[in-house]
Amino acid sequence: MNELTDLARVRDDELAGRASGAGARALLASVTAVDPDEIPNAVPAPGNPRRRRTRRLLAGALATAALAGAVVLGPSFLEGGSGPATSYANSAIEIRREGDQWVARIRDPLADHALYTEGFRAVGLDVELTLVPVAPGSVGRLVKVGMRDAKPPAPGDVVGVSGDLEPAGCTLGHEDCALTIQVGKDLTGKVQLSLGRPARPGEHYQSFTVATRKGEMLAGVRVDERPVREVLAEVHRRGLKAVFEIIEPNADGNGYGMNPQRQSDPVGDDWTVWEAVADQPGVVRLLVSEKRVANNPLYGGPKPPEDTSE
Repeated sequence: MNELTDLARVRDDELAGRASGAGARALLASVTAVDPDEIPNAVPAPGNPRRRRTRRLLAGALATAALAGAVVLGPSFLEGGSGPATSYANSAIEIRREGDQWVARIRDPLADHALYTEGFRAVGLDVELTLVPVAPGSVGRLVKVGMRDAKPPAPGDVVGVSGDLEPAGCTLGHEDCALTIQVGKDLTGKVQLSLGRPARPGEHYQSFTVATRKGEMLAGVRVDERPVREVLAEVHRRGLKAVFEIIEPNADGNGYGMNPQRQSDPVGDDWTVWEAVADQPGVVRLLVSEKRVANNPLYGGPKPPEDTSE
């Protein structure tokens, strides 16, 4: 046995958008966007369902997991009868009506999320916003979208919701750089959003971000289908740490299962790495299996090409 036996194991706390009701589903279908950081989920490997967390591989999983548009509330009249407010600000958030959108700028990304909700309600929006720690490449992006009671948009309606950095590409914490949420004016319903913010030391990321993508910790490295010893050597060369998630691929490589009871098992040098995911600052999570199969179980075949430049 080697030093791998002493490494901690963690499991992913993935986020996914949800919608309820026929109107909400129709709306989501009309404004779905693709998030390149999301990967398909895998089908369950056989076994005891009580001992296994499973994932399903769907051709459209990339699109459905990354609902970067689709959840908005139209303004309602405030108490007093004078009509909807067009702006609001507190210590955590500032919201203004700008053309056909509501634009919310986050003043304090570590504030109590109730202050964000207060701001949206002040302008007639039923939006519950939380900010969650994410890998650097996902800062400013929506990582969770939930909604209910939304009506399908009519022709000409301005709909959609998105998260961004303003100005685009800026570094949060620098002067004049802000996290923003843009909300279209013509939708109805209740919305729950999680927006990515920088992680504090020791915080686990709450989004699934492939660590080999451009700008991430293992940018420029191809880790999939390589033995653990080789990938771990590169991890250490970059001054990083690694933790493991042990998966159990289906025999044909088309999907996998994850048994929580096995996550403390020792990982061998010759096990296979299928993917590397950003876990927390300075730490990557390697998805590994003892048994090698013909196809990458996360993708149902070879891993798609990506921008891995540093």
